[in-house]
Amino acid sequence: MADMQTALRSRLTGGAAGTRVYWNIVPQTAALPYIRLQTISDPRPQHLDGYDSARETRVQCDCFAKTYAEARGMAEAVIAATDGPFTQSGIVFGRVKAEGPRDLGEDTAAGYVHRASLDLLVWHREV
Repeated sequence: MADMQTALRSRLTGGAAGTRVYWNIVPQTAALPYIRLQTISDPRPQHLDGYDSARETRVQCDCFAKTYAEARGMAEAVIAATDGPFTQSGIVFGRVKAEGPRDLGEDTAAGYVHRASLDLLVWHREV
């Protein structure tokens, strides 16, 4: 059975979001466009008997591209891929709430790189 990170990445690479989806570290040789995912918070709700099986993890999703339109389009593809409950690799996901995208970017030696940044509030539990 996969963990939430592996299952979420599998969901995104299986659709319009593209195949270049990375957790935390992006290879220096990665070509644009690509998506970088980072866990921002992962609280573990509990009750008197221990931890709940379901929890909400906040994931930052940054979509990097050569053009503004492409970065925004990737962000919209991420939202579409996670809209509605789904099960992936043994992990049950509720509807993922998206906040954003925020318009960001940076100048590089190769030119300006556009970045559309989303916060994904991911409800999940193991099957």
